[in-house]
Amino acid sequence: MKNFTETKKNNKTMKNVLSVTLMLATILTFLNSCSEDILEKDPLNELSAEGYYNTQADAEAAIGGIYGKMTETFTGYYKWTHSVWSDMRADNTHAGFVADFINAQLHISRASSNEPHPYAWNENYKFIGEANSVLDNVPSIQDPDFSEAEKNIVLGQAYFIRGFCYFHLARVFGSVPIQLSNNDSDIFKAKSPQSEVYAQVIEDMLMAESLLPEEYPSNFETRARGTKGGAQSILAKVYAEIGDYAKCAEYAGEVINSGVYDLLPVYEHLFDDQHKYNRESIFETVHVANNTNIATYASVQMLPPGDFSQYDDPTKIGSSWTVSYHRFNTCSTDLMAAFDEMGDEVRKYSSTITVSDRSLISEPNYGYGPNEPISHIYKMGRSGEIFGGSNVMHLRLADIILLRAEALNNIGNTAEAVVLLNQVRSRVELAPTTAVTQSEVKLAILKERRLELLVENNRYWDLQRYYNDTSAFVAYLNGLTDSSGNSLEYQATPDKIFAPIPQSEIDINPNLEQNDGY
Repeated sequence: MKNFTETKKNNKTMKNVLSVTLMLATILTFLNSCSEDILEKDPLNELSAEGYYNTQADAEAAIGGIYGKMTETFTGYYKWTHSVWSDMRADNTHAGFVADFINAQLHISRASSNEPHPYAWNENYKFIGEANSVLDNVPSIQDPDFSEAEKNIVLGQAYFIRGFCYFHLARVFGSVPIQLSNNDSDIFKAKSPQSEVYAQVIEDMLMAESLLPEEYPSNFETRARGTKGGAQSILAKVYAEIGDYAKCAEYAGEVINSGVYDLLPVYEHLFDDQHKYNRESIFETVHVANNTNIATYASVQMLPPGDFSQYDDPTKIGSSWTVSYHRFNTCSTDLMAAFDEMGDEVRKYSSTITVSDRSLISEPNYGYGPNEPISHIYKMGRSGEIFGGSNVMHLRLADIILLRAEALNNIGNTAEAVVLLNQVRSRVELAPTTAVTQSEVKLAILKERRLELLVENNRYWDLQRYYNDTSAFVAYLNGLTDSSGNSLEYQATPDKIFAPIPQSEIDINPNLEQNDGY
C-alpha cells in the first residue's frame, strides 16, 4: 500500500510559494473563531485582496483561514513531518521505507528530493504569505464596527503566525529569504543570515505579545490561536537558540506566572484525545476525525498495523488497522533504553507501543536487528485511522518549564532550575533528581526534555544547545549505534546541520543560493 506522504507528493505541484497570486489562492477554508466547524467561504483567488478585505468578518475569516490551512488533511509539516527534523535526524526515531526520509535522517538528503524538506519550506512560506496578506490589508479596513482593539487582535495573530513559521524555517534551513509584504515587487529575494531571521522572529513576536490577549472568550480559541503566552513562549525558545539565557528565562517566567497555564495532573491525558484544549496547552493545531478537510493521517504513519490488543500491552487504546507497511518514526533502541534507565514507566506507556511478535508487522528496514522487539510512537494519535482527530501540540507548559530550568542553570541559578526540573518529574512519578552541580543538572534537563517532549519538535535543537559546539554535536550523531553496537552510519558534517533548500526553489529564484554541503 502507498503511504500517505507518497499520495501527497503525487498530488502536489511545486510552485513559487513567494508569489502573491499563490498566497491569495491558498485560503480556501476557514476555521470558525470559536468552534471546530469549518466556515464555507469563496476562494480568495476569485477576488482581489482589496475586494476581499472590507469588513471585520473578512479579516477574521482570513486569519482563521491560516489556522485552517495549517491543519488541512494533506498538508504535512505541522501535522507530523516536523518530527523528521527534530527527532528522526537526532537520536529518538528512525525513518520509514521512503529513501528520502532515510537520507534526511542520515544527513545525506539531496536538494532534489521530493520529501520531506519541501514540506518544511513550501508550507511555511505559504502560511507566511497568508499572514502578510492580513498585515497588508487589515489596517486599511474601514468598518465602523471593527474597533481598533479587535483589529489589533487580528494583526497580532498574523504577526504570531509569521514569526512562528520563520522560527521553524530558521531552525531547519538556517539562512532563508525574509518576505514581509505581499506588495513587495521583489519576490525573488536572497537569503538572510539565520541571525537576521531570528531577529525578525523576535520582532514579530514582540508585536504579537503587545497586541494579543492572554486569553480569548472561549477556551478553544485560547489554546488553538496565537496568544500573548504563545508569543512569549516562542521568544523564550528563540532566545535559547541564540544563547541569551537571561532573556529566555525572563520570557519563560512570564508564561509560567501568567496564571493561564498549569501542568495537567495526568500525563496520559495530554494525548488521549479526551482532554483537548487543556490548561497545559499553549498552542495546538486542530483536527477533526472523519473530516476529510482537517483530519490527520499522522497516526497511520506511526502506529503498527492491527488491533492494539494483539501487541505487548492490550490496555493500549486504538482501532483496528490491518494493512502492513513500514512505519515512520519507529523508536530507536537507545530511546527505549533511556526510558528504562530513567525508570520512567509513565511516559514510556503514554508515548510508545512495543511489538515483540515480528510476524505481526512488516519488517523495518532500518535500526533494528532481526529478533528485536520494535517500538512505535503511540503519542501522535492513537486511533490508527486514516482520518483521525488528534490535535497536534506545538507549545505546552512543560516545555517552557524545562526551558526556564535550562536557562536558569546556564546563568548560574542551578538551585531554582532543580526545583523546576523536579516539578516536571513529580508529575510522572519520578523521584527528585540527584543532580547537584551545574554540569550534572544540564545533563539531567537534557534527559528530561528527551522523554517529556518526544516527537514534539525539540530534540535536535536541544542536543545542539547542550553540546554548544558543532563538531561535538556532529561527532555525537555519527557515533550513534544500534543495540548491538553497530554504527547507524550517520553522515553528519558541520555544513549539513541545516537541510538543503528544495531544488525547485533554487530553479525558480535566481537569487537563492543552496546551503553549503549540497
